[in-house]
Amino acid sequence: MQLKKGAIGMSLVATLALLFGGWFLYQKIEIEEPIRAEIGQLQSASVTHLTVGKDKIEIDLKVTKPEAFPQEYRHLQELTASLSAGKQVEIQVENQAQNLKDIWANGQFVFTEAIELHQYSRIPQLVEQWKAEHQLDDASALMDDTNIYVYLKKGAEDFYTIVPRTVEDEVTARG
Repeated sequence: MQLKKGAIGMSLVATLALLFGGWFLYQKIEIEEPIRAEIGQLQSASVTHLTVGKDKIEIDLKVTKPEAFPQEYRHLQELTASLSAGKQVEIQVENQAQNLKDIWANGQFVFTEAIELHQYSRIPQLVEQWKAEHQLDDASALMDDTNIYVYLKKGAEDFYTIVPRTVEDEVTARG
């Protein structure tokens, strides 16, 4: 029985196209579109970039309402974890004006010290001090069980960062 090389090649190409096309459609329809739809419903941020890779999902957000963002961020984390099909999810915030980032970098040692010593009540005072020293229009720090959310604004520029809390060694009161 004589098999033609052209027929074998064409069937191989067709099979590969079908397999990779199906995988691509699955990624697009079952993972990317539901995540994009949920991000579109956020009131406090907008998506600037969304990439679904083989092992990782990358989401870049622009925070528009910093006071409402922490609650929606927690919801977004839970949602993307359930839709990610076991992929690592990285959520980045794009609000990173350089002059405000410099203020953050200069004060980061004292900020980190407050976190490491579990003196979270020092953080709002520290942020208010930055606001006064650098004539910022707005400066705030919000906290939940897992993160501290810091926002700085001066004129049209803003800076937003999410700092994870270290809770392994933290003592909590129960009851």
